[in-house]
Amino acid sequence: MGLRTCLEYREGAMKFLYRREGIDGDEARDRARRLQELYRAESNPADKGGLTGHGRLRGSVHYFEDLLVLTLPADDDPTFGFSVGLDVGSDLTQFLDSCRETLFVE
Repeated sequence: MGLRTCLEYREGAMKFLYRREGIDGDEARDRARRLQELYRAESNPADKGGLTGHGRLRGSVHYFEDLLVLTLPADDDPTFGFSVGLDVGSDLTQFLDSCRETLFVE
């Protein structure tokens, strides 16, 4: 299964960096817009300093029946969102760390 989509959210705009063949573009855009709204809602508390004693938000995961959606915010724009198959979940933290290292050169 693996990677299904990868999106970049920058300054309110959304851009597909990758969409796996066979995934309908209109449905993917609609889902990505709805997930962007979800990310904005969860980011508000995180923007106020994260969880006391636990640091700032480094990523979020939304678990659906057929896929996982991962969001990796930067300290500033952009934010990246991925949808992946459920098989990725078994190595989720390693996958998130690897993505962050690739995207943000930490």
